[in-house]
Amino acid sequence: MTLSRIYDWFEFPHRLLATRRSLERPGARVLDIGCGNHSPSLTKKYFPGCVFHGVDNSRWNRDATDDSVMDKFFDIDLERPELLDSVENGWYDVVICSHVLEHLSDPYAVAARIARKLRPGGVLYVEVPAERSLRFPRAREGWMGIKGCLNFADDATHRTMVNLDRLAVTLREQGCEVGPETNRFLWRRILFLPAYACAGLVLRGYVPASVIWDMIGFAKSLTSVRRPASSPDQPESHE
Repeated sequence: MTLSRIYDWFEFPHRLLATRRSLERPGARVLDIGCGNHSPSLTKKYFPGCVFHGVDNSRWNRDATDDSVMDKFFDIDLERPELLDSVENGWYDVVICSHVLEHLSDPYAVAARIARKLRPGGVLYVEVPAERSLRFPRAREGWMGIKGCLNFADDATHRTMVNLDRLAVTLREQGCEVGPETNRFLWRRILFLPAYACAGLVLRGYVPASVIWDMIGFAKSLTSVRRPASSPDQPESHE
């Protein structure tokens, strides 16, 4: 395995790993809610055959390259959930909503609408900060060499601590089969943490807080599948 392939394996985002089986389908249709942090480029890098549509209202870590690989972009202010009605319902194989809902005043209204975008059998991945993050040290200005969002309050744009039980109820009301909530966690992120931390210190002068999220359980996720209309009580098989 070359160094490049090792790096690609290590960099593989949690959200894409959780939805990988659907993304591997030829022409998979993806809707990324809050498509910052170069998500368009990363998604196309690992799944070049997918159809990528992005939703956002800012340019948070999104550049011209990201714009060029998107097949469609919706400029939508999610504080007005009704604007999501301009995005086609029942069309997408994958909807990703990673670290977006906590920035909204009514995350459940947004979650209800984005669930409708899934085709029967489509997969929705949601990731948000865990409630335990309220008890972590503040690292916005730096803490023990770590800098960034370590405590929920480190990000001044965070508005709502999303309750995943309530979110699951909302998604079920929209016809989704909801899996158990899980901690965001990959063994590779733990095993290679020293290398990640050293790289951060060398390149930035600090360790980005997100590097240790897997180790401390900063975030939780839910994955749900939209039930086929012909069988409301069973999710479509992904075999």
